[in-house]
Amino acid sequence: MGDPDLAQAVVSVVVQFRVRVPDVERFRAAIEKWGPKFEADGARDSSLYTSDSDPNEIAWLAEWDSHDQMMESSERYGEEFQADAGTEGLDWETRIWHELA
Repeated sequence: MGDPDLAQAVVSVVVQFRVRVPDVERFRAAIEKWGPKFEADGARDSSLYTSDSDPNEIAWLAEWDSHDQMMESSERYGEEFQADAGTEGLDWETRIWHELA
């Protein structure tokens, strides 16, 4: 039933990062600055959300081809991004979502 290699190639994940930031505008500016690098690494359809109950709680969602692809990008740029975003040392929650078939 179809080419299994092709089916594997089109499977993607949605990555959710959640963090409470001290400065929302600084975080947004870092996303704008680093967005092209993340997109070059495979991120797409990236969106930022703020919590209704806490405007400093941010959820950042992006689609990636794989969890591994996102991890490679995080290893490459994570420390510099966090320095720009003002999130060094903060607790991040990361969730990986797979579409139900």
